[in-house]
Amino acid sequence: MAKKRIDLEIEVQKILEHIDKGNNFLLSGGAGSGKTYSLVQLIRQIIEENPFVKVACMTYTNSAVKEIEERVNHKNLNVTTIHDFLWDCISNYQKDLKKNLIELINDSDSKISTINNEKVGLDYYDKLEKIKYDNFLRISDGIISHDEVILLAEKMFKNSVKLCSVVKDKFPFIFIDEYQDTQKEVIEIFLNHLKNSKKKSIVGFFGDAMQSIYEGGIGNIDAYIGEGDKVREVQKTQNRRNPKRVYDLANELRTDELVQTHSNDKNAPNMDKNSGKVKEGKVIFYYSQEEKNDVVKQNLIKDYLWDFKNNKDTKELNLTHNLIAKKAGFPNLIEIYDKDPIVKYLQSIRKYIRLTNFSYDEIITVDNLIIVLKSDITAKVKSLGLKSFTALKFIENLKSLYPSNESRVETLLEKLKPIEDNTIKEEQKVLIREFKEETGIDDIDFIYHIKVMKEIEKGIDVKFIHLYDTIKQEKYQKVRSLFFDKDNLIDDKKQNEEDESKKGSKRDVLIKILYKIQYSINLYEENKFNEFLQIIDLKKKEGEGIITFKNRLKKIIDDLKLKSNEKIENILDSVNVSGLLNINDDRFNKFKVEKKYLYDKVKEVSFMEFINLYNYLEGKTPFSTQHKIKGDEFDNVLVVLDNGKWNDYNFKYLFENNGNQSVLERTQKIFYVCCTRAKEDLAIYYYGINETENALIFKTAKEWFGDNLIDADKL
Repeated sequence: MAKKRIDLEIEVQKILEHIDKGNNFLLSGGAGSGKTYSLVQLIRQIIEENPFVKVACMTYTNSAVKEIEERVNHKNLNVTTIHDFLWDCISNYQKDLKKNLIELINDSDSKISTINNEKVGLDYYDKLEKIKYDNFLRISDGIISHDEVILLAEKMFKNSVKLCSVVKDKFPFIFIDEYQDTQKEVIEIFLNHLKNSKKKSIVGFFGDAMQSIYEGGIGNIDAYIGEGDKVREVQKTQNRRNPKRVYDLANELRTDELVQTHSNDKNAPNMDKNSGKVKEGKVIFYYSQEEKNDVVKQNLIKDYLWDFKNNKDTKELNLTHNLIAKKAGFPNLIEIYDKDPIVKYLQSIRKYIRLTNFSYDEIITVDNLIIVLKSDITAKVKSLGLKSFTALKFIENLKSLYPSNESRVETLLEKLKPIEDNTIKEEQKVLIREFKEETGIDDIDFIYHIKVMKEIEKGIDVKFIHLYDTIKQEKYQKVRSLFFDKDNLIDDKKQNEEDESKKGSKRDVLIKILYKIQYSINLYEENKFNEFLQIIDLKKKEGEGIITFKNRLKKIIDDLKLKSNEKIENILDSVNVSGLLNINDDRFNKFKVEKKYLYDKVKEVSFMEFINLYNYLEGKTPFSTQHKIKGDEFDNVLVVLDNGKWNDYNFKYLFENNGNQSVLERTQKIFYVCCTRAKEDLAIYYYGINETENALIFKTAKEWFGDNLIDADKL
């Protein structure tokens, strides 16, 4: 017999009423409201009331998939990421897959294209067995990645009533968790395209518009909410995680009508067990003119008894890994992987060649190619009468080149002001495409070349010439694909030591080998000898006694520890000579050849830096980026307000409530997510400000934090 609905949360009861009426629904809940608990309770109830139907539940990450699977273990529940679900839906329709993918490639408005933006024939994939889905994109081989799966699925659902019917038949209930992080195309599939089939189904969304902090997410589905066949919203206003001071601050930050209050459940984590009332908590605002992060942390330790060594309960949140690297002790490694000027310059060359279909001799050196490219750029600029490397100047110049279209050029120029740093945004690209179609002026494509032309013309900064000298005589063909980024260094960061590593880490071969070395040393130091012996490659010699073997191992580990401040190259040599690990395999040898430039830089860094990086990646430090902690919670949270030269965020805009609107909204959301991680105390540290010059910032700080403003310069 079905469980009585009266025993369920009131929000779940309301959702079930909407389901009974055949309405799609949205559960909106602020941070810490227990949305996942509601989702789990709803799934269990639906399965109990409908024992022969299947429920599909999609979410944004693999970790979220695992959490839901652990809380509802039932054969009728299919839990996946959104990408995997959509691929499962469309992957068996290979003929349609190929047809629709070709149409997308040939559609000038599509984000899918071949390397040279060339159109392809209808027989493009005839010799290919099937389209595949992987972590990388290779259109010519029929391999698509995450973004392409979404776009392709949206097109197929839009064009196929049969596909919509099949999915609705298989899954009468479709739930999407963390909906705000999904792309608009996903929402279109489930709220518009599925309607093409007359089969019945219920689509439900769970999430919080204020926690939309990832690029490309829809943010909210307000346009889909309403009466008739639209989505019904159910708000969950209780907060089970944060103390009162924290959720009061969170309410100030919200931009919708959802106002959180404490839970009615006396056993909720944010309730005081003795008084039965919600915890008060603390919110503290530190400020200073100069950066004094250590002073702030020492004050939190002394006056508020925070323990930064307990990284499971206490976290310091920074906007970027770069801001953390210096504090955590791996500044040179992050500098190499994230800001390498040669890699960025080669990217500019590749982009220019691709944009202009520039042809070159395969044996040409990097140095000679740059000379040829600069000459080509000069000729193009001269032929178009362009006197300045700015997009707006070029558009303005079109008036004299095409006098009959002068008024249209003037209109376009007005609409595109201002183009920042020659960077063309997506909405501006739409205007440019429309202008091109309307006027037939192909020269407008030149606008996309200008930024990269400027970068090539500028050349390598003189302070990096020594790096350029290492590759300038190499054949361009050999180094053109030289590419590495932060993910090759810091992918798969754990929040604490209990987290599990994910599959398919993007760390490169060198970092994986260094990781294995330090992991082996740690296992030995922690007396985990069985695990240690399983991971190392060193074996007992014939006739060698166990004591002798153990002493030999001890000497190897001790020697490595003594060399921790030496260069990474020395550690690799020592490991290789000792035979502790077989590191000189084909993959590593290939890496040293193909990524020689990168290897030569990393091998000069102290191994101690890598040890610090290892501790950071393994969750052994109190540091985390602000994007990484969504969904997590900690007793004490310190949020450091520093944009880190990232133009997408600006904390000054947040406190002064002005500036670029999209940057302001983005900053407000990341700040909201950070603040709502705190279960006990929350501290904010904003440096580079003073009360005289930043009156608006302090006015807002006093409104949000009351009298809890502390000048770190006076501590």
